[in-house]
Formats: sequence, structure tokens, C-alpha cells
Amino acid sequence: MWILFILTSKEFFDVSNGIYVTEEKREWIKKYMLEKIRQDDGAYAQKTMENFEVSITTVKRYLKECVEQKIIVPNADKECGYCLITVEEEWEVDNVEDLEEDTFYFDKVFPILNDLSENSRKIWYYAFTEMMNNAIEHAKAKRICCKVKKDVLYTEISIADDGIGIFNSIRQYADQQLHIKMDTAQARMELYKGKFTTSPESHSGEGIFFTSKMLAQFALWSEDVMYSNRCDDEAKFVRSHLIAYYTKLNRIGTMVQMKLENDTKRTAREVFDMFAPLGEGVVKTLIPMKEFCRQGEPVARSQARRILSRLEEFKEVIFDFSEIDFMGQGFADEIFRVFQNRHPDIVLTVNNANEEVAGMIQHVKSNGNH
Repeated sequence: MWILFILTSKEFFDVSNGIYVTEEKREWIKKYMLEKIRQDDGAYAQKTMENFEVSITTVKRYLKECVEQKIIVPNADKECGYCLITVEEEWEVDNVEDLEEDTFYFDKVFPILNDLSENSRKIWYYAFTEMMNNAIEHAKAKRICCKVKKDVLYTEISIADDGIGIFNSIRQYADQQLHIKMDTAQARMELYKGKFTTSPESHSGEGIFFTSKMLAQFALWSEDVMYSNRCDDEAKFVRSHLIAYYTKLNRIGTMVQMKLENDTKRTAREVFDMFAPLGEGVVKTLIPMKEFCRQGEPVARSQARRILSRLEEFKEVIFDFSEIDFMGQGFADEIFRVFQNRHPDIVLTVNNANEEVAGMIQHVKSNGNH
């Protein structure tokens, strides 16, 4: 009796494992393996075998395919023995006053990104032009440097200028126009909240807010202070770029480092809809408590008041308590009773709170009901 196996064009028979593998799973395996190689993980082969239950023969075959496709290249200096092949371009611009961010993007950057997914290209167009515009119009810079680095998995773009520095600019504006004294930590907080600009007549203050949430990783460095989103290791993410820019600029006012998957499923529209529904503008903001309380746990009322500054401008405020183990009664009371009672129409949403933090919030809310 003969048994006929009919394979679709998206199925393959893996001889070494004796199983049928879909094209989709093949791509998952290769992508996982390449991610480990990108991280220079010496155990990439073993981890790939264990995670996908494939043989070393399969891993070696995928490696061979990647070398033939000119995706990776052997590298004896790497612990894993390979590195991803990258495309790199960089530019230095001295006539900043004549620079137009969209023209620069389409002339210089877009040709490198043209083979990315449509989602990625749209996000990069928004992210690059917003960050380059900040360097042109806000930094008071004499020189701007830019670098694009792309491999098979990710594209990274960095922009650095020799201007006054973003946190210094925010402090000056707050002092001169708002008559508010801010330190660098407070200036950094305002970027997380969004809707803060030093040029309200021509900017909405939304560029950094949205850009940071569209990308896989985002970091902004100035005055040895960092604003970031989705960066597990901020220092590692920006270190090499800072060193390179110090050789090209007399000083670094602000440096932005951005990273995005080449085939991201995220869309710019999703991010806008999450925080700024069509026709309403930015109505929602996210407060990552760990970033706002870098010197310790949220305890004091003064801490809470700094965080609460300008939050009355939003309809919903999301407090993310990831990695926060404890919250003081005064801090909680200032936000979840005092502020809430003053602004009953603002929705305060709590995410990722542990039992102790959630209990404290409930405690101060209960006191407010007596």
C-alpha cells in the first residue's frame, strides 16, 4: 500500500528530524537563531535546538543558508563565531539652517530602508523626521550628525547635535515662560508625559512621546541623563554611538538612538489611536513609575506632585507600576485621593501593581469615601 504525501508550497520535509515543517516555522527558527547570533550568544545552536526541538544538523543547514544568502558571515572574534552583515551610512551636516528633514530623509535615508516592510517604512518616516526636526529647530545646533545601521533583523538610526541639550532647553523655557524652576529629572519627566513643547506656537510637544512608543527601542541622551522606552540596558544601547559622535562633534547636546524590527507588525496608526483618538488629540498618557522614581520607591507627596504636574491636561492617565515593590501612603493619597477628587472626570488607570501597591491605592481611596 502506497501512502502519498502531498505538501503545499509552504511545507518542507525536514529529513534530519523526520518531520514536516511549515515555511512559517522555518522562518521562526531562523529568526530566533539570528537574534541569538546578533546578541553574540555562544550557546545559540543549543538554544535553537532546545526551543524548537530540532537537530544540530538542521541548525547547521540554516546557518549555511544564511551564509549563502549573505545574511551572516563567519567572525572568529565573536563568541558565537558569526556576525550579521550590516549596511551602514553616516552623514555630517554643518549648514543646519538650510536643512529640511523630509528632503534629507528621502534623499539619504529612504534608499537604505526601501526594502523594509511598509509598516517599518511608515514608522521610520515619522520617527526620523520628528527627531531631525527637533535637532534643526530646537537645538540651536551648528552641526548635526546622523547614522543608519541595518542588518537582516533590525534597523538602528541615531541623530546627534552640538546644541544646547533638550533638558537644558526645557529648563530654560519653564523658567522664563512658565516661571517654574525645574531640575533635569523634572525636565525628563515632562517628556514621558507628552504635550510639552518649548515652541507652543509651532509644535504640539507630541513628537518624542509618539516616536518612543512606535519603536522597538528608543533612547535620548543629554547631560548624562537618559529618557528611554523599552530599553533593558540603556547604557549599552547608546554607549558605542556616544563614543563615535564625540569624535565628530565638539560637544554633544542631544543624541537620539532608535531601533525597529525590519518586519514590525506595529503600525503608526495603532500608536496614535491608543493615545490620541481621531479628532480628540492626545487625551491619554502613560506614566512609567520606575522611570519617574529612579532614586527610590514612590513615597513622598512632593514626588507625587511633580508627577502630577500638567496631568490635568489629559482625560486618562495610566500608571504603570512594573518593578515597583512599595508605595508610601502620602504618595498614594496625593494621587489617588487628592488629585482624583480635584479632577473626578480624569480616569486614573493602574497597571502591573503588586498586592501591596494595589492595597495602598485601595486604602487611600477608602479614606476618601468617609
